[in-house]
Amino acid sequence: MNGRIFCGVEGGASVSQMVLVSEKGDILLKLTGPACNYLLSGIEECQMRLADMIEKAKEDAGIKREKVLDGLGLCMSGCEEEDANREFERIFVRKHPDMIKSCHVASDTVGPVYTAGLKGGIVLIAGTGSNSLLLNPDGTSARCGGWGHLLGDEASAMWISQKAVKTVFDDEDNLVKCPYDTSKVKELMLQHFKVVDKFGILEHCYTNFNKTSFAGLCAKLAEAAKTEKDPLCCHLFYEAGKVLGQMVVALKPKVHKDLLELETGLPVICVGSVFKSWCLLEKGFVEAIQGHYEKCTLMTLTCSSAVGAAYLGAKATNFELPIDYTKNTSILFTYKSCK
Repeated sequence: MNGRIFCGVEGGASVSQMVLVSEKGDILLKLTGPACNYLLSGIEECQMRLADMIEKAKEDAGIKREKVLDGLGLCMSGCEEEDANREFERIFVRKHPDMIKSCHVASDTVGPVYTAGLKGGIVLIAGTGSNSLLLNPDGTSARCGGWGHLLGDEASAMWISQKAVKTVFDDEDNLVKCPYDTSKVKELMLQHFKVVDKFGILEHCYTNFNKTSFAGLCAKLAEAAKTEKDPLCCHLFYEAGKVLGQMVVALKPKVHKDLLELETGLPVICVGSVFKSWCLLEKGFVEAIQGHYEKCTLMTLTCSSAVGAAYLGAKATNFELPIDYTKNTSILFTYKSCK
């Protein structure tokens, strides 16, 4: 295959998405692979997974094994520290000189902005974990969250799942009585972890803790909220929506006025599986941002942010990928102040 080829990876804590893009901006291949968060798996394991994905992508796309990719963009969860990102790049290129010519590593919060083709905005992530990042047109940035499940991850699937479990424990311990019936959440909790009582859950919290598996409870809670209107499940997602709104408000002092003066209001790109339950999040989110923003537009990506990662990988080689952004986003929700 002639011409330059660039690779982009959206690396999540549960799964990763990879794309190969031609120098004309055409998507040559899409591939789903394992989680790529080196803080959870370790650098060596993470890089091995990436190398395996690249080899499989080339094979599936009919690209000769000896073809060296011109640029690799990695937008991965956990990649928040610049010095560590540069070291990751150096190690990967040194290990795989016959695979890629250049590598650029950034946070998973960066890819969505370049996938959407925006001049700036807020990226709001609520998947297995959570994070938010503001990118301004002048290149300045600010962040809120992204500290992992021990120190943050508010409004994420992990946070919602943990909050549900803790609510049941506290209620039955008579420590903090829940104003809602906890029986449905307890039923889902025991089913999800395949245990017969609360003591069985301790193994999944400590000895054999797996963040992705634990966060999987969230999908069951969302289903019970949507189909059965379980009050506690609905309340958990209301609280999550409120926290997501608070993260957007926390970034307000750093938002460039040009973004606020856009016809759409502040662009907010929503990424992650929790946003599939927007109908459960909306009320809390709106309550949190009222009085702080006059208008904002929430949008979701219609393609993987691996596309934006590929753009960054190409940009690092001083090449501008001609990506067609017109079909990369859809409107999730538009907020307008009643003032």
